[in-house]
Order: sequence, then C-alpha cells, then structure tokens
Amino acid sequence: MNLTVFGATGRTGRALLTAAAAAGLPTTAHVRDPARLAGAPAGRIVTGSVFERDTVLEALDGATAVVVAFGLRRRERRVPLYAQGTRNIVDAMHLLGVHRLLVVSEAAYGDHVHGAVQRGLAKLYGTVAAPAVRGRREQDAVVTASGLDWTVVRPAALTEGPARGYRPPATAPRRADAHRLTYADLAELILQALPDRATYRRSLYP
Repeated sequence: MNLTVFGATGRTGRALLTAAAAAGLPTTAHVRDPARLAGAPAGRIVTGSVFERDTVLEALDGATAVVVAFGLRRRERRVPLYAQGTRNIVDAMHLLGVHRLLVVSEAAYGDHVHGAVQRGLAKLYGTVAAPAVRGRREQDAVVTASGLDWTVVRPAALTEGPARGYRPPATAPRRADAHRLTYADLAELILQALPDRATYRRSLYP
C-alpha cells in the first residue's frame, strides 16, 4: 500500500504518518506548510493547497490508497475545505485510477448520533458550528456519490496520549461511553481498515 494523506499536519494526519512509518508503508503528505508536520515521518512531501489541481495530482502520483483527514479551525469554518477539497481529490483519483479512499469525519450530526443526550449536544453543536456541519454533510454527499471504494471513519471523541489498544469499530453509531479514542488508536484503526474490503462503502464508528 502506498498511502497519500491530505490534512497531514493535523493531529490525525501526524499520528497516521507515524503509524504508517512504523508499519513500513510508503507515504506522501500533502501539506500547505511542511513545518507544521512537526517531525512526523512522511516519506514524501508535496506542498500546496487542495484547491490547486496540480499539487493534488502530484501527491496522488503512485498512490494506491488515500486518506482525507481535514480539520478546520474555528476562524476557518466558512472555508469550503470539506466539500470542495474532497471533491477535488475525488476528481483527481478518478483521473489517475486510484480507487481506495478513507475520510476521517465525525459523529456529531444527523444519523451518526445515538442517544437522547448526544442528540441534544449535536443540536447545540449544529447551531454554534453550522458552517462546519454543513460542510461535513456536503463532504458526505461527495464521498458517497464518488463511485470509489470509500470508507468514512466517525470518531466521537479524540484525545492525545499513547495508544490504548485497538478496538474494532462498529458499523452503527455507538452510545457515548468512557472510551476516548487516542489519535494513535485512530491511526491504527485507519491502517486496519484500508485493506479491508468489508469496510468499503460504509461508515465506521470507533
């Protein structure tokens, strides 16, 4: 597997590059600012924006699997990164014949929330972060209509810290519990899911 990571400078992206390097997998990180990789071990770095077709194509050259791990800061929530950025990647994957796509999203809206308390919190989140939620819904539509071998991973809560041990994801939303997934565990889940055809065209809930 030759892995290209978009959103590689975020905490999920850096954890994934570290886990992939430990597993001996070749990686390409597509980043706007290489300094923000903070030492994460990317085998190849392509500098650019996902709104730049040429750098997206360059990052996908030789890829057999793609992970999109976008995140937006509060002040950036109106940037159309989730939908348009993912659409640009999907278009480039079709052009180059790359089929495997895994997108890291969230379980904080719509049918991805389970339980009355969680639905109440999701409603509040949808109010205070409406542009981000709208972007995630549009990203979902892009992914599910892509015709690719896609998977969407939807963690409910993430935290820093060492790996706590791999927990197989569910294929339906979980009730909130005391389990907080670390970024290291999320990275391991992604590496487990990428070659697993049973995860194609479905959402996974860690």
